[in-house]
Amino acid sequence: MKAARLLWGGIGGAGLLAGGWWVYHTYIPPAPRSAQSLLPLLARYPLTDAQGYPADISALTGKVVLLNFIYTRCPSVCPRLQAQLRAVLQALPPSPCLVAVSISLDPERDTGSVWLAYQHSYAVPGHPWLFWRPSSQKWAFALAKTVFGLNATILSPGEILHADAILLLDSRGRLRGVYSSTDTRLLPHVRQLLRICDTVS
Repeated sequence: MKAARLLWGGIGGAGLLAGGWWVYHTYIPPAPRSAQSLLPLLARYPLTDAQGYPADISALTGKVVLLNFIYTRCPSVCPRLQAQLRAVLQALPPSPCLVAVSISLDPERDTGSVWLAYQHSYAVPGHPWLFWRPSSQKWAFALAKTVFGLNATILSPGEILHADAILLLDSRGRLRGVYSSTDTRLLPHVRQLLRICDTVS
């Protein structure tokens, strides 16, 4: 009888540990990967918005940032990334502490009305979602790799192989996580960082 109680106690303890691990990884954002803010590094790259004006990096200061790299002609991963990002924004009330950013990997083609129409197709009322273009594809690839550690390469004319990744930065500009287009942890992690941001802002 005593052995049975010990066995069931061990099983119960293991269950509690497993449940605690699941809750921690599902709802608690990862620790910052570095104490360094990535915003000064991002500011070194020439970027313009969907209307051709210089991108305002200061618009990200003090905010939780959701950021991805996409291009308008992408037939596969980009629509999934944008749908995930839009779903997260739609699930949250508008907040002055939250901003989304999409950066083009194909700035020579993502120009003018094409880029602006793409921005409008994903807009979520009440949520700022910035669409930025580097000055060239070379700079776009360098920005993705050097600042955020993401690789991109040309497979064929007009086709780019790149990461299925949404990056989450906290209100101090530190990278807190990289999420695929199907990662269900993104929304709860954003919620937690917004609570922190609201507390300190």
